[in-house]
Amino acid sequence: MKKRRGHIAPLLIPLALLTLSGLLSACNMPQSKEETREDVAHSVSATLTAGAPTQTEVVIPESSPEPTQSMGHVSGQICYPSEPPLPPLMIYFEEMNTLALHTLEHTNGTGVYEIDLPAGSYVAYAWRESYDLGGAYSAAVPCGLSVNCNDHSLLPFQVTAGQMMNDIDICDWYGSPGDVPEPPTQPDSIVSPATPTATPPPDGISLNCDGTYQRVIIIDQGITGKTISVDSWDGTSWVNVWNMSSGDPNLKQLMNEAGYFEFLGCQNLVIVPFRHSNPQVFFELGVHVWNGAGLSQVYYNEGNYGEWEKLGDRIRFREASKLGTVNNGPLGPCEWVTLEHTWDGVDFIQTGSAVDIVPNCTITVP
Repeated sequence: MKKRRGHIAPLLIPLALLTLSGLLSACNMPQSKEETREDVAHSVSATLTAGAPTQTEVVIPESSPEPTQSMGHVSGQICYPSEPPLPPLMIYFEEMNTLALHTLEHTNGTGVYEIDLPAGSYVAYAWRESYDLGGAYSAAVPCGLSVNCNDHSLLPFQVTAGQMMNDIDICDWYGSPGDVPEPPTQPDSIVSPATPTATPPPDGISLNCDGTYQRVIIIDQGITGKTISVDSWDGTSWVNVWNMSSGDPNLKQLMNEAGYFEFLGCQNLVIVPFRHSNPQVFFELGVHVWNGAGLSQVYYNEGNYGEWEKLGDRIRFREASKLGTVNNGPLGPCEWVTLEHTWDGVDFIQTGSAVDIVPNCTITVP
């Protein structure tokens, strides 16, 4: 069977997980980190330059002790899982002892920032302008942001008066809901996504939390196979708007885990996995988003011995890129390829890859 990948462009890194340099490039980080740091060092002053982001400070709670006003300088890079320029962001620097919160409005689309902060111990994180996607300086950043970097907890750093603290890179946008703290207040212009106010119809769910209701059901039609179906509630009854069938179950089966899954806290995407019977090892996976009238496909992958899992807002897909035999045994994988993609609310962006070689495996030549 001819393999098709749609819009997904796998990045294969032999014998290892993604290198940090590859990730920095994928996250819109400048190509020369040393050059960026030198530029930042020469631009330190009490007031940011006119072209730099606007710095503001949230009032410290009255119950918190007043911090010293001796300032240190913090700079770093900002990764973002899409093509440049970066969208408008609000960056937060929270002092861990006083709970003082300092903000930096980043609107110039660049992949760097700098700010003067009072001495203290801080954590740093950022939110997209719509407050539906957050990133942070976390333990996964110095780890390399590979698929094995599973610790997304905020990483504290120390600001010392009169000193520069570099490499506080806000690059981890791949954790689970709750890993990035919600800001204590949001601008009045920011409105949370609409939520249904009426009583949902039986079996109904709002796939986009937009006040409309849908239901996702699987229909077993026996010898003609299973069909996954989406109906939309018109106020009085269900109207069918989308279907996908496996067809002849002797050739392809719809897997039991097909259905809707939560992403970004509220949005629900419909995931449809199929296992083929000829050959039995072939697998395909599609992910679909509600578009207001039906479903649109936003992810597709396929492969021999394919398998998948959902990790927070990520999809991890694993397949055998090379087949062979171990100790002259039955045909099986000689090389595994793992790809990881993260949902940003519009599309799935590749955020990790790995290649694993199976020892003592003899590759079968077609």
